[in-house]
Amino acid sequence: MLIRSSFYLISLITAFQSNSVLGCQINSLSIEPIATPYSYDVFANGPYAMTNSYKAAADIVGENCHVEMSLQMEDVTTTLTGSNQQTLAFTWAGGNGTSVSNQWQFVLTEQSPSAIIQMRYPAKQWLPAGSYSGTLQLAVAYSSMLNQTPLSPAITTVNVTVNPIAKIQFYGLTQRQYDLDLGNLYSNKVISNAPNLWVQSNSPYQITVTSSHQGKLRHQSNDGQWDIGYQLSFDSQVIDLDLLEAQVNKSEMTSGLPIALNFVIGDTFNRPGGKYSDTLDISIEPLLSQQP
Repeated sequence: MLIRSSFYLISLITAFQSNSVLGCQINSLSIEPIATPYSYDVFANGPYAMTNSYKAAADIVGENCHVEMSLQMEDVTTTLTGSNQQTLAFTWAGGNGTSVSNQWQFVLTEQSPSAIIQMRYPAKQWLPAGSYSGTLQLAVAYSSMLNQTPLSPAITTVNVTVNPIAKIQFYGLTQRQYDLDLGNLYSNKVISNAPNLWVQSNSPYQITVTSSHQGKLRHQSNDGQWDIGYQLSFDSQVIDLDLLEAQVNKSEMTSGLPIALNFVIGDTFNRPGGKYSDTLDISIEPLLSQQP
């Protein structure tokens, strides 16, 4: 009998000691953004256009506690969704943990009860301007919850703005200025050897054209009486260069649109010989009031 009682006492002590290792209490969870930019530039260079950082934390009570955590989007994807149902992709990163099945899995302890996790957004994602969002959830992994009632996940909303932005350049060229030789001028001469314009915009946009001499080629003497008028067309659309600012509005975004430049020379009768020139300034901007 004594032997049996002794064995029973040892068994109870062993069970109690084992339970003290597992006796970790998790009182609360939190996930908070760290001040970082929340705007995405579709033209940004480098591997990532933007990085968001979040502090994931747990209030852990106990000793030798290793709490397995998971951070994920509510829909278990690695994307944010816009009102147009297009998605902005990201990847997980952090000094503690690993990416598994679209989740970031990591361990917290009572000594290190928080961790910094990043959401990195790869560059060169062509998306319409607007707001993209998703719900971020921090939860205790199932294997860490055997000793207590499951906690509800901590949640926060992730909002990223894709900036409206537009760019115009000469197709295939890197320079911002191009000198077009019109050759020998004569009435009704058609010139179509100018490089195409190349337009990119992730929202509706406006192209503005200004002419130094309101659509006229001026003689080298700078005497306006010898001006030669000319007509400029974007593809088949005539641009009214008599205006101080001629504007072309487009209601749709484009990831790349070539625009052919065509010139028609006006009346050259009784004009003196010499050089004639004009300077065109062509710019582009997104139409903010019309973005999706």
